[in-house]
Order: sequence, then structure tokens, then C-alpha cells
Amino acid sequence: MKPAPLLAALALVAAAPAHATLLATDPHTYTVSRHHRIRLEFPVGELRVLPADESRVRFDIKVRCRGRSEESCEDLANRLVLDSDDTGGTLILKLHKYPRWHANGMTVIGELTVPRELALEIDMGVGELTIEGMEGDLDVDLGVGDADIRAPRAQASHVSVETGIGDAEIHGGGAGTRSRGFIGSHAVWSDGNGRSQLRLHVGVGDATVRLE
Repeated sequence: MKPAPLLAALALVAAAPAHATLLATDPHTYTVSRHHRIRLEFPVGELRVLPADESRVRFDIKVRCRGRSEESCEDLANRLVLDSDDTGGTLILKLHKYPRWHANGMTVIGELTVPRELALEIDMGVGELTIEGMEGDLDVDLGVGDADIRAPRAQASHVSVETGIGDAEIHGGGAGTRSRGFIGSHAVWSDGNGRSQLRLHVGVGDATVRLE
């Protein structure tokens, strides 16, 4: 993988909340083909995924530190590294922290923009995840937190949503949605006429897919 220290172009963002420092990097961009698959490993934080009509992937990263000076926040952010690898038609992005991951009052905020028709895999540890408008296959694992996915019903063929502890819900599937639950829950919809398959698994937390 090709490592990219994130602090190469950190800038102070003026609109930070009170008593917080918000830093942003220059965007990381990758040219992809219409046959690419995308995989992102995102350990901790807030992640939003948006669709794009252009043939490139863009990853914007911000770091928010509460109760810390700008200098202290930059020191924490400087330990973040983004690895990238584009082999065999799969672009893999992996965010990690050296020497090991500790929050220390820091929140990583990621925004990933992907061509809407590409297959996407997300492996996320802890945090809040939202995905909007993707039309290709989705395979999402979130360890702890809440995940909310909005996907076009016309493009979907099968949706599976599962939680270990928490609620799993599919909205917009109508009478074709099957659900079960005890400690965790599982919801399935397989009445679609589209081409994409969507799988969402959350270990602890709520998982929601909205077909629109």
C-alpha cells in the first residue's frame, strides 16, 4: 500500500464548534474505471458516503479536537496515515493511526465520494455512518454505532440488514420485507427488479436501510 500522511496540507477550519479545533486536509483523489470496486477501512469516527457522476473517488478528511489547542490537535492528526492500493481493479483505502488508535478527544470526520454505479465495501470499527444514493453493490460492516443507508429502490434486487444487539430496519420495501429479532434483529427484502445487492451488518447499534 502507498502511505499518505494526512497532515501534508492541514488547514484550520473557522466554523469549528465552541471550545473545539477543526482541521481539514486537502482532498485525496483517485481515478477509477467503471469496472472498479472500492473498499474503505475506517476505524473510528463519523463517515459519510456520497454518489458522484465523475470517474474518480474523492476522500475528504477533517479532524475535530475538543478542549485542545490547534498545535495539540495538529500533533494528534499528524499520527493519521491513509494507505491506498489499486490492484486488480480494486481500490483499497485504509485509514490508521500510528502507533495505535486512541481518541484523546479527537474525532475523525470522513466524506467519501464514489461514482454511484461502483461496488463499494465499507469496514468500519466504531462511529456513525451514512450512505446516500449509491446504485452499485454495497457490503457494509460496522462494529459499534449507527448506520443509515439511503438507496434507490429501482436499482436494488436484494437487501439484508442485521444487528447483533440493536434494531435492523428496511423502510420502503413494503409487504416484501421480512423481519425477525430477539436480542439482535435481521430484516430482508428481495423483491427488487434492479441489479444491486446491499448487505449491512452492525454489531452493536441500529442499522437502517431506506429504499427511495
